[in-house]
Amino acid sequence: VVSGRGRGLVLAVGERTEFGKVAKELGEVEARKSPLQIKIDELGRTLAYASSAGIAMMALVGYLLGRGLLETITVAVSLAVAAIPEGLPICVTVTLALGVLRMARHAAIVKKLPAVETLGCATVIASDKTGTLTQNEMTARSMYSPAFPFTFSLTGVGYDVKKSGGFIVRSMSMENMQSENSVESVIMPGQSRVTNQCPEYACLAALFGTASICNNASVAEDGKTLGQPTEMALLVGSKKAGVPDPRPTYHRIQEIPFSSDRKKMEVRCRPVGGSHSCLAFALSAKREESGKVISPDGSVYFVKGMPESILAECQTRVAADGSSVTLTDSEKARALSRSR
Repeated sequence: VVSGRGRGLVLAVGERTEFGKVAKELGEVEARKSPLQIKIDELGRTLAYASSAGIAMMALVGYLLGRGLLETITVAVSLAVAAIPEGLPICVTVTLALGVLRMARHAAIVKKLPAVETLGCATVIASDKTGTLTQNEMTARSMYSPAFPFTFSLTGVGYDVKKSGGFIVRSMSMENMQSENSVESVIMPGQSRVTNQCPEYACLAALFGTASICNNASVAEDGKTLGQPTEMALLVGSKKAGVPDPRPTYHRIQEIPFSSDRKKMEVRCRPVGGSHSCLAFALSAKREESGKVISPDGSVYFVKGMPESILAECQTRVAADGSSVTLTDSEKARALSRSR
């Protein structure tokens, strides 16, 4: 239940519930033998039948040759003991141990020896990826702004910036940049990494500033993360881009959480010290309508969500220098195409 109110009626508890029935059935499931164990059982039965037939034949031959009963029984028992493969368990254990060693060389730890043989017989493995194949971490990899004729990329994977590294770079060559019709950015030849000294930084500060303010995730001093993976990816992306988290300098007045119907999240914040963290936010707070300032207290709405939902309500965009310019339909279409 995500929102709203309701009343619950308890019909069953414990083993009488559907989950309880499933748990009871799972507890009654017998452990299945591995293919190797099945083969060893078949080999043991075959040896037992063959040795029994041989012992009976030897006893019969000895009786027909006129040997004593005690001597015949002694020979038969000796043959029965000799037919037991005493070295087979040792050979199987050593073989499985060698398999575990080979798996360990490929960074795969196997706790039970029979599991090595079972894994060797498997053709398809179905696994829950979170915590097994992945770490429940997301990474922001690409950004786009209509103010520039190229996209931006973030290097590094994961939340730990110290281990994986990470910074923001331009994702377009100089030849492709010259083919675009844009006069808003001036890029130095041979430069790929974007720093706070680059002309794109003012626009990126507005982008990542919004992503950080309209965010409920957090990173503790010891590196522990708290929040949804999507919001954590935006916070880590801001850190890689060199944009400080502006949330300590803002006071959140209102929040409209993300929902599947609206496909966006909105927060209304006011700067604590009276000044905004970047030029784009300050200009938004000073916008006028019918000769009056829209936000007398300097508060601004910060929104993040699906591109289709956000662009449908946008009339202006942030220019290369952080100022506000009109957003055209062609720029909306290009932004949507870059987001897919």
